[in-house]
Amino acid sequence: MKIIILTLLLSTSLFAKDKDPKWVKDPSKSCKKSELCAIGEGESLSRAKRAARLAIGKIFNTRVKSQFKENISSENGSLNEKTSDEIEEITDVVLEGVIIKKNHETKTGYFALAALNKRKAAENFKREIRKLDEKMLVLMEDSTAGSLMKVEPLYKKREELNSRVAFLTGMGIDPVVSYEDVFKGKKAATGSMIVHVYLDEDEPKAIEAVLAKALSDRGYKTTSGRVRNKNSTHIVTGEYVAEKQYMKVEGFEKYKFLLKVKAATMEKVESGAMTTSVITTGRNFSQAMEKALPEFKEFINANINKLNIE
Repeated sequence: MKIIILTLLLSTSLFAKDKDPKWVKDPSKSCKKSELCAIGEGESLSRAKRAARLAIGKIFNTRVKSQFKENISSENGSLNEKTSDEIEEITDVVLEGVIIKKNHETKTGYFALAALNKRKAAENFKREIRKLDEKMLVLMEDSTAGSLMKVEPLYKKREELNSRVAFLTGMGIDPVVSYEDVFKGKKAATGSMIVHVYLDEDEPKAIEAVLAKALSDRGYKTTSGRVRNKNSTHIVTGEYVAEKQYMKVEGFEKYKFLLKVKAATMEKVESGAMTTSVITTGRNFSQAMEKALPEFKEFINANINKLNIE
């Protein structure tokens, strides 16, 4: 009888030892209210830790996007690629503050529990927001057309960062400049301007249309075509050319597309310019051009302010 009891005690002890801790299935069991937590699993401890850190990033970005669907960027045009990349870089720096709180070994691998301190993470976003607030105030006080046009993209970036602060702390930071003021400034800067766009490119006028839309989205009245609008105050001109490149692969063609754009007043005083090139391949010219078009759209939207139309 003693032997049976001893055997039962040993088996119970071993079972308890092999049993996974509660946080493996539910991270909230070992997560403070001040933390954002996630679990990672891997064949090695290092892989489990890496998976846990990546999981924090995914949870953070997913929850921010789902919680703030109706933010300023979705209502008033999406962020350009450059601004999106800048926000992603700031977020990546914040996520470097993730720590591994616990780890657990099983017969088949490892588990790791990662945590992000919400308050500390929010402070990083707040610092970036304060910098943007300072820039916007300076630009609004300057009140020139060129300065006022630069406020809106900064405001959109600020609101995206502010949504992260609100998610982490439950409360965002009130803006020093209201969107109504930003909109009024933008309207005042562009209200009396008419920009005529004409680009030397083969039909269809794909890039010319992209340029006109980018300017229109920023509040400028635009016209386009070979014949210049007599009421226009500025003109955007340039060329979009394709150079066929050598390629060994049969059935495919390679092209280098070059875009040169400049802006000037009707008095022919040049205000700004931008240049870029894209190399793509396709089964023919049309396919290669279609593949290049999205890259040119991103470039134009990210760099349109370089034309300095004011």
